Amino acid sequence: MSADIITLRVSRRTGFQVALAICLSTVYCLAFLASPQDSWPELLQQMSLELTRCVYRAIATVLSSLGASTVSSELGGGLYFLVTAAVIPWLVLALCRRGRPHDLGFRRPNRVGWRILLAGLILALPFIVWMARGEDFAGYYMRRLDRAGAGAFLLYYFVVMLTEHLFFHGLLLGACMPGGRWPDPPPTASDTTGAIRRTLQWIGLAQPTGGATGLRRLTLWLGLPAASLPAVLTSGALFCAVHLGKHPRELLLSLPGGLASAYIAFRSNSWFIPFALHLATSAAACGIMLAAR
Repeated sequence: MSADIITLRVSRRTGFQVALAICLSTVYCLAFLASPQDSWPELLQQMSLELTRCVYRAIATVLSSLGASTVSSELGGGLYFLVTAAVIPWLVLALCRRGRPHDLGFRRPNRVGWRILLAGLILALPFIVWMARGEDFAGYYMRRLDRAGAGAFLLYYFVVMLTEHLFFHGLLLGACMPGGRWPDPPPTASDTTGAIRRTLQWIGLAQPTGGATGLRRLTLWLGLPAASLPAVLTSGALFCAVHLGKHPRELLLSLPGGLASAYIAFRSNSWFIPFALHLATSAAACGIMLAAR
């Protein structure tokens, strides 16, 4: 058998594995993590609601066996996200021999990642102010804070953000890559000519394209690993999907935010950087809303 035929078969098998991972991730996300919408088919709505109830009942049963007679919405919701966005997906990947932490984004961030964290926070501030100053947006979150108490409220959202980023920018990105694992980031080039180019390269952009064209030229310029674009697009789209039903301003920012977070995760070589950026921007939004009360 010729080397070309072997290469073609390996390429087709890899493409099938990536497509299967994307499809399964989409179904799982819509079933467990996204809020059912009226525009969905009724069967899909009922399936999602019933699966969610099953998980909540299991959580309540376990807590009851431990002596907890009542479960607050914050505690139940936090445990729900922990189970569905972290425990179950990781167990599935481990059964598929894809559960090594290093292969799923548990890595030390590189220097570019820390620079992106700083630049991203500065660039995000105007959007944070715009979102947090929306009267109905602030009112929704302040009512929840008053009802649950500051401690329970902050712990709940910390757990939700942690598990969301672990799922969307760690486990999911690894599962949707060839081989089911994170690639190593390309080296960061440094060009000594041009202040704008040097600034862009300082945060990992404007990388050499080597004469490539089309999407490959774009991914090289961004400094993305090879074959990572489908994983980034899937992660961004599903991150937006779980925000359906949220405040319009939050939903509007979720798609570019999800795509940017997936890109930052690969560029920084760790899902910790987009999580830290989200944590910092949420803390800023919370501070703005509290100051405006």
